[in-house]
Amino acid sequence: MNILLTGGTGFVGRALYPKLIEDRHKVNCVVRKSDAHLNDPGQIFETVFYIDGLNGKSDFKAALQGVDIVIHLAGRAHMPLRSESDMEKEFMDINFLGTKNLAEQAVNLGVKRFVFISTVGVNGKSVKGRLPYTEQDIERPYNSYTTSKLFAEHSLRKIEEDTGMEVVILRSPLVYGPGVKANFLKLLDLVNSGLPLPFDRIDNQRSFIGIDNFVDAVSECAIHPVAAGKTFLVSDGPPMSTTQLLEKIFKAFGKSSRLFYFSERILKNVLMLIRKKSVYDRLWGDLAVDSTLIRKSLGWCPPISFEMGIEKTVQWYLKEKDQAHDSSR
Repeated sequence: MNILLTGGTGFVGRALYPKLIEDRHKVNCVVRKSDAHLNDPGQIFETVFYIDGLNGKSDFKAALQGVDIVIHLAGRAHMPLRSESDMEKEFMDINFLGTKNLAEQAVNLGVKRFVFISTVGVNGKSVKGRLPYTEQDIERPYNSYTTSKLFAEHSLRKIEEDTGMEVVILRSPLVYGPGVKANFLKLLDLVNSGLPLPFDRIDNQRSFIGIDNFVDAVSECAIHPVAAGKTFLVSDGPPMSTTQLLEKIFKAFGKSSRLFYFSERILKNVLMLIRKKSVYDRLWGDLAVDSTLIRKSLGWCPPISFEMGIEKTVQWYLKEKDQAHDSSR
């Protein structure tokens, strides 16, 4: 198949591209001109097309020539602190209008299927006191980012209804693996520090998906005939608590667990006092999905276990630390 991949230079895209090549697809990659100086896309991808940016006016015509399938990873998830109205406008311009514009051009150039990577945040912020999210749940986006993703989903379904182009939507929880950044990387730093951590007996439920499992699911959704018209929630498996996650990370490091119990109420109050409630939400919050539908519909099964995914992530982390140490000598 001929595939157009957006977001190929990102965390997921860098892992997905070699998987698509391995599966014998021909892949066109779209890269923003402003990202070209960060790395050399021409050394990473065989066929690269440059655009000024992702929005409602981006021109994808050259990149879409002869393409059968679009896999749309590109989007904006984070941005520097700005006013709420500025953030809302940028999220809508990039994630909603940019996606809608790409899909409309794809239809005009005969693309058969459009795979859109969304987020579990479309379903809501927390499953506390209830079962994990499923595809049948009412969407409850809770901020500008998740709202823009839901608008994009709705626009794609309308295009699908009007034109017949097949649309597949994947909503994922946190994706981890070699190259991970942000919050998961901070957890690795905490475990590696050797400090005792006050996160024992946290009784929550969170879903994760390893990068190898995620790109496998995306590549399956690109070609499986049953995937057409579907929305899937995807994860490694049953949800786990933050305590269970940290214990598995300790084990992957070859360290004994250094977790101890401390009052959740006190820690929550301290974090709120120092304006770090988001840290509390991430560590004690509940955000879990049920991935039964994709497993039953497509016969999809994660190719590696959660434990193996964590081990590969820790091995990458330690290698990066070693290289940083060597370069500082």
